Amino acid sequence: MSYNENFMFFNEQAQAPNATGDCQMFKSSNFLGADVTGTAKVTIYFNSRNGEATDDHVVVEQTTSDVKLLMQELTAVLSNPKGGFFVQSDFVGNNSPKPDGFLSGVSGITITSLNESE
Repeated sequence: MSYNENFMFFNEQAQAPNATGDCQMFKSSNFLGADVTGTAKVTIYFNSRNGEATDDHVVVEQTTSDVKLLMQELTAVLSNPKGGFFVQSDFVGNNSPKPDGFLSGVSGITITSLNESE
């Protein structure tokens, strides 16, 4: 069975991403893991995009603490055999009145990357 790469695009702004550091895109093959890091918060870890020793990560804040559902939705994206482009955003965009996203119940996104100044 062939494998096609999946890409996850995260936007941490409530408006369209148009400034340095507003958004990041990660390949599913760079996914390292995810864990609960606070009340209704899950941190998703990726290999650093610039090869640094420090990993890039995305903190997803949830409106509920349904970590199991979030992990199931994340797994569905990571393991999609067809490959694809998946958006998770605080921006309402095309999906008004809800923010765009492949994860449900998200109230906020924070991206930490060594590449934010690029």
